[in-house]
Amino acid sequence: MLLDVQGIDVRYGRNHAVKSVDLTMDEREIVTVLGANGAGKSSLLKAIQGSEKSTGTVLFDGVDISGWSAPRRVNAGLVLVPEGRQIFVSMTVHENLQMGAYCRKDDVGAEIDAIYDRFPNLAARRDMPASVLSGGEQQMLAISRAMLAKPRLMMLDEPSLGLSPILVKQLFTLIEELNGDGLTILLIEQNTHMALQSADRGYVLELGDVVLSGDAKTLQEDSRLGEAYLGTH
Repeated sequence: MLLDVQGIDVRYGRNHAVKSVDLTMDEREIVTVLGANGAGKSSLLKAIQGSEKSTGTVLFDGVDISGWSAPRRVNAGLVLVPEGRQIFVSMTVHENLQMGAYCRKDDVGAEIDAIYDRFPNLAARRDMPASVLSGGEQQMLAISRAMLAKPRLMMLDEPSLGLSPILVKQLFTLIEELNGDGLTILLIEQNTHMALQSADRGYVLELGDVVLSGDAKTLQEDSRLGEAYLGTH
């Protein structure tokens, strides 16, 4: 088991955002966390990543990392691509990529070249400020920057937000390709259809509680999920 989250609790004053959530992931899995806005999904990811104060236990590859700082968790291979991409718009595309490798001591030139080969649009704009990129290009840059941290587990928070249907398809193709290359992925996504098509398993959060969990096919067929999130009756 690569990730074992036990009893994670997140509070903001009186707001109990995440309520004793358990979540597990094996290597090379895609697991999705679904739920309405305000369900606690982003708070859960931030707690796992270490940037949100929480109680409970996070085991990563069998090691208790609950007391570790966020940078130390990144160094261990636990990397978050946050909602809204959060790229550095005043820096160039190339400088953004270099920021992804700031903790590494080795030469990342070949890996950056591989990213440019994969995303020609980024290569064409490598010396331009990241502010010139479209929403889809910014998301590719954010994911590429995260890849340069050499993740073993990448957490994606609403990666398709604001993207056109064509770009959403391209994004999920990329997610599946990265997973095929051996990357474990924890995915928060409002596009429930696409998330369940790509994922192996899923969890559904409602007001901080896990109300459904199981393999993706079972969740797709669950009438409760259909009524709440898929628009079926």
